[in-house]
Amino acid sequence: MAAQLDILALEPFYGGARRAMLETLIRCSRHRWTLLKLPPRRLERRLAVAAYWFAEQLSRHWVGRVDLLFTSEAMNLADLNRLMPSMAKLPSVVYFHDNQLPAVEGDQPTQNELANLSTAMAAGEIWFNSQYHQNIFEVKASALVARHPELMSRNPMPEVVGKSVLMVPPMDLHIARHLQASEKFPRRPHAIFLPTRDADMELLNRGLTILQRRGEDFELVTVGPLDDLSLDFPRSTITEVDDYAQVAGMLQSGIFLSGRFGATCDHQAALALSAKCWPVLPADGAYNELIPQPLHAHCLYDGSPDGLCHRIQDSWHQAMPDQADEEIAKSLTPFDAIHACRAMDERLEQIVSSANGNLRR
Repeated sequence: MAAQLDILALEPFYGGARRAMLETLIRCSRHRWTLLKLPPRRLERRLAVAAYWFAEQLSRHWVGRVDLLFTSEAMNLADLNRLMPSMAKLPSVVYFHDNQLPAVEGDQPTQNELANLSTAMAAGEIWFNSQYHQNIFEVKASALVARHPELMSRNPMPEVVGKSVLMVPPMDLHIARHLQASEKFPRRPHAIFLPTRDADMELLNRGLTILQRRGEDFELVTVGPLDDLSLDFPRSTITEVDDYAQVAGMLQSGIFLSGRFGATCDHQAALALSAKCWPVLPADGAYNELIPQPLHAHCLYDGSPDGLCHRIQDSWHQAMPDQADEEIAKSLTPFDAIHACRAMDERLEQIVSSANGNLRR
């Protein structure tokens, strides 16, 4: 068996998918992890100052061995390397859960618009949570380089693309099974589980209003901010920080509804699939990868209020394909915590082994 690595993980935005991924990875990995973190507040501030905070903490308090540095795109790794040259010598992996690169057609400079690109250039390897995210990052980064003549003279994109790897996040997909082993959860087909964070609330309000006007009775089980959600829909709420409560809500709901467009990944949607909560998702972003191709016509909607309403009604009133459960189970396999963590562990060992070999030479 390969020797255990000592991995230092720095997470400037410890919440949501980042928290869920790191908790699962650290729990299931065969390596030794030390995690330093900051709460999930104001991502733009994290990009600007997190490197300085971590550098100060490490320079004052850190003692111990580190084989590899692991962080996310919420860190400006180039700044951290300048502040701590000893860290710059370590092999490093940056996990891109999302990116803050400006739109391709954007012509106005944005705060920290170069931070993610600088981090990608400074990293030893870049991991992406979906093929869609990897592709869109490369498109946005190439457009950003083209807008900065000082970068074009030594185009970093071939190197960035060369060290980009698809590595789906590990997820604890057995929560539903564990909950069902101890308690019965009666399914309510017309209960709709609805995460609201980063969702298109205007679209959701319009689509659900159409559903209501067509005489369909439903109730919402919501997670996330509610300020922009219409008060016309009956609802109950679940906290964002309790995965077990969310999965219990999914087990009791008939539909998981997403209003997120351009999603690079969606751990809540994956949990809902593991709980056999039928997905109604935009035909956009990473959802095209998460949902098996034979089920696209039954699960994905076109982004319009009418399309959302139609897809929900279809799930209630039309028979779904016989092989739906089997197809969904296959699509979830790469995200299974043991499967995904084993792939990550093996890749981390290869990175450190390669770095040590280069040092010996």
